[in-house]
Amino acid sequence: MFYCNQLLLCCLFLMAGGPLSAQSLKAYIKAGDEAMEKKNYHAALEYYSSALEMNAKKIGVAYKLAGVARAFYAYDIAEEYYRKVAVSEQKDRFPLTLFYLAEVKRGQGEYAKAIDYYQQYLGEGGSENKTFAPAARRAIADAEWAMAIIAASDGTDVQHLNKRINTPYSEFGPYLKGDSLYYSSLRYEFREDEHVPPRRFSKVLRSVKGAKGRPLGRGFNAKGKHTAHNAFSRDGKRLYYNICEYSSDTQIRCELYFRTWNVKRRRWNKAQKLSDKINLPGYTTTQPNIGYDEVNQQELLFFVSDRPGGQGQLDLWVAPIKSSGDCGEAVNIAAINTPANEASPFYHNASGTLFFSSEGHQGMGGYDIFQTLRSAEGWMPPQHTGYPLNSSYNDLYFVLNADSTVAYMASNRTGSFYLDKNNKSCCNDIYRVLLPRDTFVAPPHDTLVPPPADSTPIVVTEPPTPPIDPLVDLPPVEKVPETLEDFLPLALYFHNDEPDRRTRRTTTKKSYEETYRPYYALKAEYIQEYTRPIEDSELALQAEYELDDFFESKVRKGYEHLRLFSDILLKRLNQGEKVEIFIKGFTSPRAQSDYNLSLGKRRVSSLRNHFDSYAEGVFLSFIRSGQLIISERSFGETTAATGISDDLQDRRNSVYSVPAAVERRVEIVEIKRSK
Repeated sequence: MFYCNQLLLCCLFLMAGGPLSAQSLKAYIKAGDEAMEKKNYHAALEYYSSALEMNAKKIGVAYKLAGVARAFYAYDIAEEYYRKVAVSEQKDRFPLTLFYLAEVKRGQGEYAKAIDYYQQYLGEGGSENKTFAPAARRAIADAEWAMAIIAASDGTDVQHLNKRINTPYSEFGPYLKGDSLYYSSLRYEFREDEHVPPRRFSKVLRSVKGAKGRPLGRGFNAKGKHTAHNAFSRDGKRLYYNICEYSSDTQIRCELYFRTWNVKRRRWNKAQKLSDKINLPGYTTTQPNIGYDEVNQQELLFFVSDRPGGQGQLDLWVAPIKSSGDCGEAVNIAAINTPANEASPFYHNASGTLFFSSEGHQGMGGYDIFQTLRSAEGWMPPQHTGYPLNSSYNDLYFVLNADSTVAYMASNRTGSFYLDKNNKSCCNDIYRVLLPRDTFVAPPHDTLVPPPADSTPIVVTEPPTPPIDPLVDLPPVEKVPETLEDFLPLALYFHNDEPDRRTRRTTTKKSYEETYRPYYALKAEYIQEYTRPIEDSELALQAEYELDDFFESKVRKGYEHLRLFSDILLKRLNQGEKVEIFIKGFTSPRAQSDYNLSLGKRRVSSLRNHFDSYAEGVFLSFIRSGQLIISERSFGETTAATGISDDLQDRRNSVYSVPAAVERRVEIVEIKRSK
């Protein structure tokens, strides 16, 4: 049995509906039905929408469109079309409309309105339905409970991480280790994938000290497969994670792997798949997490699977880890599993708490985050973790730091980035949670006695600091410049043939700021033009990150440093210092030498204009008095690195490559100061 749903990898891929020009109404409806069968909700939305554009009176299609929008979390669209069905003359054909409209309002977190629609459904004949009437009554109770939870909310601060981490695609599975945040992202295409349209694949990334996330290197992310989720052993010498493959258009099957740390070579060894005791053939095994059994001095692997022997759908399982890294027999954690889905286990050693997400326990809607402890009697009844940690959307992958003050999680709640702003649907993003102190504290010692012999014990322990791993090189700690000399050399970069294209003038009226802003805006064009011809997806990805890094760490950083340099310079001048600045201009070798010499001088001129115009001309009086001197020399292409393309027809390498872009610059290379 292969299994996948939105909790594992929300928005596995979004098929465009595809052109069906000049097709019949029936063709659009059929295409929508086929997309729904494949759980390709985005395509189904497009096909049904196209059908309704041809004939808006097709209430049956409106009902289907509302249903697929609800499944895709496009709640605004779902509400619009359920309302159309509810007021139509054909509403009796669709007796569940009010029930589903209530589900939509509950999904939006509008619990009072949801209760009203559930009650309308029950009052208009729905009370006789043996399946949906009990569900409606239970949903009313849940909605009332959710409103009470919101009223009792604490000081928890849930923060949406910026675009250094999140994208319009799905980010999930955060994991804290030292100063790094590991997580998974479903944004990548595999160019050799022959599926039409192309599907998306996940990779594991690492963000160091809040920097932009980078995919783990050295072949860690499997080509043409999903690599996702990660958990380190107690000593940091083993790393567990998922490799998943598509088993159909929208379904995947996952298996667990691990790598061991090679001390001599200072790198991770090749991946090893866990045995059939964990990766039961034909079933999915996913979302590893490591806990520690202090009584038996043994690590435990928590994971999620749909294997037989559970309570239904996805369940939480636990198995002892052997010294080899493989595992013993897995045990279903029956006390906390339900017939619905449980997911994303995280055992917090410092507080002795097991966190997980569930659809089956009473919650606010979608997946909610719960916590439980072990006692002598086994696992305690799960407790809901409250609002705003939870929402009416899916809240998953909760992880917590040692002192219980900062957590990370994934959610598709309102505020997450959308793939399509028109339907505001999809995907999980990473959120940081700032918690009041003592939110999750260590339990009393007497609650942590060994559990019964027929269950797997876990007690509190604090793992030692794991070794630094080199999957992604740690960046050096950057010193904030405090003196003018700290900036040297201060490099500022330009687009090709800028400023003032196609001229041999040696001066320009533009300041550097006027050239920087349109240049930085071209980052996406540079990435597209340079990576387009690269067939190998890994090489293309590497090139993309090199260009992105160039624009962020050189182009943008240079501009920001220029402004800081100018502020420090002004302080020195106001203190009576005399300062001489030496500037050099550079070019890439695309044009003739005499042209490049003029271009280099124009770039120097743009930097001089910066000092003339900065802060409404604050430097002009110092320049006129001779207290500030700007000396300049243009090198043209004569100092450009060898091997850079000067082929005018080869714009990819002569314009858009990093080596060419690095040469198009002006530098402040020397400072002389005196009293």
